[in-house]
Amino acid sequence: MRFVLSILIWLILVGGLWVYTSKRDASRPQAASAASIDLSVQGVFSIEITPTFSTEKDPFALTTDDSASSTLELKLNGTSIALPFDDLQRGKTVVLENIAGLLEGHNEIYLKASPPLSENALEHGIRIKVSEKDNLIADKTIWSSPGALVSGSISFNHLAEKKDGDEH
Repeated sequence: MRFVLSILIWLILVGGLWVYTSKRDASRPQAASAASIDLSVQGVFSIEITPTFSTEKDPFALTTDDSASSTLELKLNGTSIALPFDDLQRGKTVVLENIAGLLEGHNEIYLKASPPLSENALEHGIRIKVSEKDNLIADKTIWSSPGALVSGSISFNHLAEKKDGDEH
């Protein structure tokens, strides 16, 4: 008898709560979805990457069958940038041309690289330069503490030039 009574009380409480929340949510006015605005910037952008170390695979990284085995991860505004190389060499600048995905206003580049395990007592850095044609947009160096991965983000603003026909 107590078992049946406890199930009945549970059904009344949980069922009542479920009915209350479903009716409460149904009675709210539905908000209209905002129209999407394309903030992407048209232009020829490039990213220069200059490391102070040669990259190698992180021996402590979790590896799965579908994970990429790259030693460098680069993202622009949350979107991965395809890299045409596997490793970076100490002091050699790599230039990535025709980068798409830059937005008008705030942008962010995320970088993560693995320095050699044999150099874990040294601090390492990677210099990143973003430019549009010959105009420098951002220039920053991301540093790591000894024995750590080099990872960080670079935030910058890019304002598209207004054309003569634009009134906004």
